[in-house]
This record gives sequence, C-alpha cells and structure tokens, in this order.
Amino acid sequence: MRLPSLSRSWRFSDRVKLKMIRIASGRPPADILKILHYRREFFGEPFTAWVHQVLRGPSEWSIGERELMATFVSNLNECRFCAGSHGAIVDATLGPELTAAVLADWRTAPLRAPLRAAFALLETLTLQPGEVGPELVEAAYEHGVTEQGVRDVVHVCAIFCTINRIADAVDFAIPDDKGFQGDAYQLLKRGYAIS
Repeated sequence: MRLPSLSRSWRFSDRVKLKMIRIASGRPPADILKILHYRREFFGEPFTAWVHQVLRGPSEWSIGERELMATFVSNLNECRFCAGSHGAIVDATLGPELTAAVLADWRTAPLRAPLRAAFALLETLTLQPGEVGPELVEAAYEHGVTEQGVRDVVHVCAIFCTINRIADAVDFAIPDDKGFQGDAYQLLKRGYAIS
C-alpha cells in the first residue's frame, strides 16, 4: 500500500534535497529516499548510519561481497526493489555473471570458501532463523570466516530482512535497469549515510 504521507510530509530542507535529486537525475527520487527522509531522526538517520557502517565500514568482506550478501538476502525475501538495487551494485563491482550465478545456486557459484560459508549462514538466518546454532557458526569459522566476519554477515541479514519488509509493505516503485544503475553509481560514490 502506497502511503500518501511519504509524498508530502518532510522538513523543508528534505523537500529541497529531494527536489534537487529529481532535477539532477531527471526522475523522481527513489521511494527508499522518501522513507528515509520521513521523520529521519526516528528511522532514516540511525538506520542509514547502521547500513553505512556495515556495508562500507572496515570488514574482511569487500564492498562487492557485502552488496552480494544484501542482494542474496533480498532475493530470498522476494524483495524486487532491494534485490535489483543491490544487484546493480554487485554487477558494477563484481560483474553480472557472479550475481546471476549466486542467485541461481550459491552452492555452485564461483565463490571462495569463506564467502560460500557466509552464504550458508545467510540462507539459514533468512529462511529458518530458529535453526541457527553453534554448529553453523563453527562451520563458518572452519572455512576461514572470523568472528567479526560472522557478525558482519548477521548485520547484513538483519538490515535486509528489515528493509525488505518495509519496501514491500509500502510498495516501493521498481526502477528500470537504467534507474538501478544510476542509483548504484550514487551508492558506490556516496555510501548510505543521509546525515
């Protein structure tokens, strides 16, 4: 359901910013920007600070690998907006062949051992969180994932299980490929923090 308040209830400075985005890009701002700027101090600022730290902060996972994790979780959750948005970033950083291979079957995709172990953990966390136990985490450690690497995987999963549901609940518009590519360029250039 599209929420009318997401089209009109922003602070003046946020309205100006969203209008500038529209002018610069030649298209309306993505719905994610609208939701992040709506009562931004309540949700947008803390959420994007978390996302920026997890997806762009120091990690044993590259930016492309973390974006691939985001795409994978979003695909499992059947969130077309987030899978497309983050998939476009993976396409730009790691190549569209890897994105397609992982989404088709991560078990046979050309992944290094620690990343394959991360996908095993992500799949269970996303689809069967009650089944996650020490043995799954130990298996990740055995394949070379560090404790911090496991934490990063858990954070990526938590972020995207949250935003996937928001995107679908408020019916985010799905951009075309050119729109996804333009947004990917901006996210690679600027990151995620809005404050």
